[in-house]
Amino acid sequence: MSTAERLMTQPEKLQRRSHLYRTCREAGAQWRVVNGFGAPAHYGDVSGETAAAARLAIADLTALPRAGYKGWGMADWIRDQGVSLPEPNLAQRQEDGTLACRLSSGELLLLADDDEATLIDRLEGAWSMDDAVCFPVPRADASARLVVTGHESAAMMAKMCGVDLRGHRFSDHAIAQTSVARMNVIVLRNDRGAAPAYDLIFDSASAVYLWGCLVDAMAEFSGRIVGLDAVDALRG
Repeated sequence: MSTAERLMTQPEKLQRRSHLYRTCREAGAQWRVVNGFGAPAHYGDVSGETAAAARLAIADLTALPRAGYKGWGMADWIRDQGVSLPEPNLAQRQEDGTLACRLSSGELLLLADDDEATLIDRLEGAWSMDDAVCFPVPRADASARLVVTGHESAAMMAKMCGVDLRGHRFSDHAIAQTSVARMNVIVLRNDRGAAPAYDLIFDSASAVYLWGCLVDAMAEFSGRIVGLDAVDALRG
């Protein structure tokens, strides 16, 4: 698929799409294909969005690959697959860039920061019902993923979350399983370059609700909606 074709793709023409595709389309999203999804690449102002992302912005990352595993034998099985496993409520970046996010002693969430998901694909191929000591959690379909980026992000999140997310209290790759806007959310500190950033993973059925709450909370700080291009630019 050419670059032009990738950017012209409309999400409703694809089998997979974020619950937010209508909301993003109304905001003027220009699309590219990521992991079989039509993902918002930008909203017509790439340089302006990149500058905003360093200050305060929100982006829909639902198109990026993710997976989960849970069960009494998860830790041993994951280690046998060559994954470096952190302590609970911490994330650790793997060789291919995937973040292994340990939610408890027996549950793991895997998040990719781009559409190259080597580890996620390898684990999917390695898991078998025949000798299973853990089971897959359908994160790719059941969970949405947003990111709030920028130096004002912790101050904005304080309006909706009781956990102190400031940098000196909540370090990079820390995880909080908490309430944001009165709903259960996994909050992962996942900085992009020099910009603080918080990935939010939650029930996909509530994506429109939580997006609206975040956009409303950002208004006080002049935050804006951005696409994947701006988030990628922060990562470098």
